[in-house]
Amino acid sequence: MRCSAAVGVSTVFPISVLSAVAADHPGVRLLHPEVDLAVAKGDSPVKNCLSAVEALGGFSRFIREGDRVVVKPNPVGRGGPELATSTHPDMVETVVRECLRLGATRVTVLSHDDQRSFLMNGIAAAVERGGGILKPLMDVGQYREVVAPRGTILRRELIAADLLDADVFINMPIAKHHAGAEVTMAMKNLMGLNWDRVHYHQTDLHQCIAELAATVRQSLIIMDANHVLLTNGPVGPGEVLDARMVIAGVDPVAVDAYATRAFFREPNLIRHIRIAHELGVGEIDLAKLDIREFDV
Repeated sequence: MRCSAAVGVSTVFPISVLSAVAADHPGVRLLHPEVDLAVAKGDSPVKNCLSAVEALGGFSRFIREGDRVVVKPNPVGRGGPELATSTHPDMVETVVRECLRLGATRVTVLSHDDQRSFLMNGIAAAVERGGGILKPLMDVGQYREVVAPRGTILRRELIAADLLDADVFINMPIAKHHAGAEVTMAMKNLMGLNWDRVHYHQTDLHQCIAELAATVRQSLIIMDANHVLLTNGPVGPGEVLDARMVIAGVDPVAVDAYATRAFFREPNLIRHIRIAHELGVGEIDLAKLDIREFDV
């Protein structure tokens, strides 16, 4: 995966050594010289998505010809976008299409969810329209072991092999309530990439989420906050906030910290966000960030 250790300095790290990167570069972040977070607000999820990424420098900043790209939506819900339980399928289609347009050799959309969910929430059809490859992660043979460099609970984790072999990882969570973790956003969405999720719930879910975020580095995060599930998550149905926005960035702590506003919460009160900041995954203090908010 390509990451920058400092603004304007480009360094190439293969995704297969993610844990080593996390260990050696705890503050590694891929930042545009002018913008840390881009927040696009409007009625069209697709326009919000494109505009937010453009404010970070555009997809061409992240995708190069020949890249193998992995896209991770949240496909848990089995209803339409208005229920706010799954990443908007039109956004997924748009991201897949843009990556291929810029020369990606393969765009794989994956998550630890069954085929039926992808079909019922429209993401399967969206991936097909965009020209990508859909891959539900339901077999242990689809995973490889990596070291969790900052693990106190996590030591070695089975992570999706396609992710470990990719050049670029685009995380596409949806902002929604979660009964166990309080919220599920960018960092919680990574749990669709590891094999043993039961262990997280049996130990300390918040600590495990943060330690996983310190292990799996992300090239780009595109947060679907067009509709936000405020209650009864993660599968709903529940109260839905029509927030009409997309949040884009490369720092998962910063993205999640900003998105907590939709839940009328302070980010330091969400344990996994606070722990991830303490582990050096990213910045929790929004006052320290250059945030560009605009209407589309």
